[in-house]
Amino acid sequence: MKQKTAQLLLLAMIASVVTACGDTGSQTDETKSDDTPTTTAAPVETEEPSAFDLMEGVDYGGHIVRIMLSDQQNGQGDIITGEEENGDVLHDLIYQRNRAVEEKFNVYIEGEADTNSVVNDMIRMQVQGGANDYDFYFAHSSVSGLASAGLLYPISQIAEIDLSNPWWDKAALNDLSIADEVFMVIGDISPVSLLTSSCMVFNKKLFSQQDMEYPYELAADGKWTIDAMLDMTKGLTTDINGDGTLDYNNDLFSLTSWGWDSPYSLFYGTGGKLSGKDENDIPYIDFDIERLSSIYDKIFELVISQQSNFVTDINEYMNTYTTFVNGNAYFCDITLHKIGLYLRDMEDDFGILPTPKFDEASDYTSLVNLAAPMIVVPRNTEDASRTGTVIEAISAAAYDMVTPQLFDVITKSKNVRDEESASMVDLIVRNRVFDPVYIYQINGYGCVDGQLKAKKNEIASEYERNLKAAEKMMEKIIKAYEDIE
Repeated sequence: MKQKTAQLLLLAMIASVVTACGDTGSQTDETKSDDTPTTTAAPVETEEPSAFDLMEGVDYGGHIVRIMLSDQQNGQGDIITGEEENGDVLHDLIYQRNRAVEEKFNVYIEGEADTNSVVNDMIRMQVQGGANDYDFYFAHSSVSGLASAGLLYPISQIAEIDLSNPWWDKAALNDLSIADEVFMVIGDISPVSLLTSSCMVFNKKLFSQQDMEYPYELAADGKWTIDAMLDMTKGLTTDINGDGTLDYNNDLFSLTSWGWDSPYSLFYGTGGKLSGKDENDIPYIDFDIERLSSIYDKIFELVISQQSNFVTDINEYMNTYTTFVNGNAYFCDITLHKIGLYLRDMEDDFGILPTPKFDEASDYTSLVNLAAPMIVVPRNTEDASRTGTVIEAISAAAYDMVTPQLFDVITKSKNVRDEESASMVDLIVRNRVFDPVYIYQINGYGCVDGQLKAKKNEIASEYERNLKAAEKMMEKIIKAYEDIE
């Protein structure tokens, strides 16, 4: 499938798809006289076959590929479409991808969506009941418990799935494998997962009013750190109406964020991590109290000390984003998915940035929210080879046909259509992090969350209090994997 030239800017979001030009040759008409000028053919542009085009087709005789998906964060949109294109960017891309796979492998793709708990229950019932209800699942991260319970097929043992291909998220593979076995994978196959990556947005109008430079160059140069953000946001929160109370309708905030997401996005964005791996690919608890305290101190200053709009009441969830949309906050902690969902009608121009990192020597890291889907195969899969082929085909087709246009999916309004934000999206999705302590919700994973909500400016005692319980829980998980036959 041909791709627009403009899309090439974003191909590095997961990896590159190469476009080549054909050879230019000179064609001389030998029948002409010596003084007749020779003519040179115009360059002819050609395109190398895409990854999906290079896959060998297999005739599966009209097999119905049954897929169950979590409906959280619009997860059903990873597979489920209507019977025709409808003009919605993501819907139509998924529609075209599905049809291409169906045609090449003579299959029919059918998706069904339900709540996270129902999806997990369906996997459990399918395996324990010996049924073959679904070929594979797009499940909530809580499915990790079913992996350690031995209910999932090791994807690392499915030959047809090549985990070295660029459409598989290498951070997820490295972080979530245990003893080199992989039971949960994610990548281009799930645009919803890519869009569940955390980031920052900033209001360009407010920046211009304060004669502040946009942080694009800082980010591009690796200097977009939490210290840089602290310096930039110092003193920005303002009681505009002078009533002595800060409220999102009338006042101006340095930052607005949702209290159930931002503690984690800021923690992992600034390089926080609570686990490590040994030489045998076995995870272990790693509470580096000194470093974790340094990270928390800066997060506390940004969120609490600088009086940001830190929304923790579930009934006021949307206030997080309406504060930014209405021009009452310089920054907003958000995910790529929510940009298209909540900011599309914003009048002020805004830009996209990665979550600030700890220091210039660090890498940018983006949290993947627990709501992001994980691809899993039931332990009693009817045909691992066929399932693996279809999963790999959908992934390759998504890599070619969907990911290059993700920026169009994110920016459903004109406000953020700038080259700088496009390159920032590249930084966000290329540097995602999956911490087993967070994914398995092991003791200690929520320390930053709890302390911020309590407005306590100390974290060391919380990690120390949770350390032994965390180590025991990790040992239990590892033992469960070792006992899987």
